[in-house]
Amino acid sequence: MDRRELLKKSVIASLGLSFAPGLLVSLESCAKARPTTDQPVYLTEEQFDTIWQMAELILPETDSPGAHKAGVAPFIDQLFGRYFEEEEKTSSESGLQSFLSNCMDQYGKSFVDLDKEKQIEYLSILDKDKNPDSFFKSMKQIILWAYFTSEIGMKSMNYLPVPGRYNGCITIDETEKNLVGNR
Repeated sequence: MDRRELLKKSVIASLGLSFAPGLLVSLESCAKARPTTDQPVYLTEEQFDTIWQMAELILPETDSPGAHKAGVAPFIDQLFGRYFEEEEKTSSESGLQSFLSNCMDQYGKSFVDLDKEKQIEYLSILDKDKNPDSFFKSMKQIILWAYFTSEIGMKSMNYLPVPGRYNGCITIDETEKNLVGNR
């Protein structure tokens, strides 16, 4: 190897090393950070992450566990893939797609990429819709149903699953807490 060739290779190597960190950062930034480590089975990652984020905003963790701990998004993923009829599946997927495209048109970002305040703002606008069959209203009902039929949701309602004696005609005081199930 002569001096001229050595000089060429060293210049190429130094240029490569100087661009490597920027290239790595730009490639790393292309991969979106997902809000969850749960993997979808039937939905796409974007659809799954959107439902996961919606469920977290509708039922956040407070003094009782939230939608994430109850496994709402994986349940809905299974519901979409296994139990919905073709008509329901097509309707829900088109509703979800229009939900995502409207968000992109309105905010210039995917729903999952919006900050929390903008996500809440977007969901609040959709919640004011008078149509009870809108995608968001239907999805909200499914999220609530998935949560309150889970073990965690039932425990948060003070559900009494063990049947007791049937008391057909009882009086309820104004101060008495409502219980779900038998008393």
